[in-house]
Amino acid sequence: MRVDHRDDDCVFCGIVAGTEPARVVAETTGTLTFLPVRPVHPGHVLVVPRRHVADIWDLDEETAAAVGTAVLRAAHALRTAHRPEGLNIIQSSGVVATQSVFHLHVHLVPRYEGDRMPYLWPPKAEEDPRLLDDSARRLRLALTAGRH
Repeated sequence: MRVDHRDDDCVFCGIVAGTEPARVVAETTGTLTFLPVRPVHPGHVLVVPRRHVADIWDLDEETAAAVGTAVLRAAHALRTAHRPEGLNIIQSSGVVATQSVFHLHVHLVPRYEGDRMPYLWPPKAEEDPRLLDDSARRLRLALTAGRH
């Protein structure tokens, strides 16, 4: 796993390097888990790869595995420490998806009945069978062609 790539203008790279402050709760050779500056609730943490990865499309499989393992470990620790009623695991890629720091990061947000987090899904989903069939076909084609 490459951990040497760093963006000097990236706040999360600064946290990884120790030049920016953070409340670090876990470290591995490939990841760092810490509290965000403005957590939604106590227990809200971020998991980031140590190397600079802009978003999900810049992520290699080895780093993805390290991030996934760190997310799972953090989820169990969060459950033990804070006993939430639920958990959102959120990774946003791109401005339109609300990514504000362009270093891949995964939010683990504990959830409680009546908390201040908004409902994440629209009330009505896409139901046009032709659009859904076309989407499934296009995704299968992209996956089998190796264009991922």
